[in-house]
Amino acid sequence: MSPVRTRGSGQALRDVERQQAFRSALASGDPGIVFQPIMDLASGIVTGYEALSRFPSLDDMPPDLVFAEAHRAGAGHDLETLALARAIEAGAARPENTVLSLNVSPSTLLTPQFVKVLPKNLTGMQIEITEHEKISDKERVLSVLRMLRRRGAAIAVDDLGEGYAGLQQLMTLEPDVLKLDRSLVSRAHENPAQAALIEAISHYALRTGTKVCAEGVECLEELRLLADLDVSEAQGWVIGRPTATFEQAAKAARRACISALSMILEVGDPTEAGDPDLAGVLSRIATTESLDELARLMGWVSALLGCAKTALSLCDPAMQTIEAVQPDAWLPNGRRFLLSDFPLTEEVLRRNVVAQVVAGSPGADEAESTFLKHEGFGALLMVPVYSGPDPVGLLECYSNAALPWTRHQIRTIRCVAAVTGPVLRNLGQRPS
Repeated sequence: MSPVRTRGSGQALRDVERQQAFRSALASGDPGIVFQPIMDLASGIVTGYEALSRFPSLDDMPPDLVFAEAHRAGAGHDLETLALARAIEAGAARPENTVLSLNVSPSTLLTPQFVKVLPKNLTGMQIEITEHEKISDKERVLSVLRMLRRRGAAIAVDDLGEGYAGLQQLMTLEPDVLKLDRSLVSRAHENPAQAALIEAISHYALRTGTKVCAEGVECLEELRLLADLDVSEAQGWVIGRPTATFEQAAKAARRACISALSMILEVGDPTEAGDPDLAGVLSRIATTESLDELARLMGWVSALLGCAKTALSLCDPAMQTIEAVQPDAWLPNGRRFLLSDFPLTEEVLRRNVVAQVVAGSPGADEAESTFLKHEGFGALLMVPVYSGPDPVGLLECYSNAALPWTRHQIRTIRCVAAVTGPVLRNLGQRPS
């Protein structure tokens, strides 16, 4: 819930009617409090509940609109603290060892009534700060956050990915939890760009010791993707709807999380769950029993890197030639090249270094650039394959785009080369 999110002015109550409606709503007992379960994506266990306000006497007008109108009428801070007081009181009955998550706007955070409504011990409570309201007094906000942390509270930034404050506000607050907005989560399993952004946020969280919680998860496909992208927690209708009682996660959601983790723990076909993963591909390479199979696995390596083609070549012991290992077409029918015709390739093998060639770039190796042009590719990454102190082969990755390879791609292919080396030496010494 985002207390100060605004909507179209056409939906707003008129000034006089607004004040009268608020007085009537409060007199009738609004806001009511409901709780939505937050599930840990590694275990399928509910670890917390977000407290949400409801306004039945206002025909269940969306809470964000009610809070926005209250702020316009000058009663926003009072309404927020009233909702907080009721959420804290009702939340005391939540299951043991679960977190109570409470929403507050940055401006209300700085008011005396906010501090007064909180219990002295905030252990087990999480304060969610909306990203829709710009922080006007950074030092005061940080001072209040330090006080809340000293008293045991965790700090979360709400609706990340939807508000305007963005990364600057995120870095200012240094939250313990990042809550992904529904707009970023929705149908992410069908949108590679959304998935990539979620993955980047997960990597940021891992580096900073922060949790990521996805809001508004409505289908199992979204849930499985979030688990695979190392999102820590999630909430949404597929897990559990907001209710006045503290419910457990839906059985289907729990099963989806547990089965997703089981697929990672088991050693099997790395493509069974969709795109191949590094651990699964390395496991298959390490247990390969033929050169034909090893060559076929290079397609999975290409998928890992996001490149057009990955080729594996076997280097002869005298370091005179390399020969492409291709399914059903290697020695003596594979493509053999003299290393003397490709000095950069020879240097990569002899010195155990990685090299890249980008077509058209100044200073690019002439022989490799000509080969790239002939093959119709824009960039080449060459990685030596060693077994012990000796080179036994070469991995060549080809990209259609004439762009440098990323550090992530280079690190990934070096891991592949390290596992491939002993396998290639063993298989290359006997008929396939």
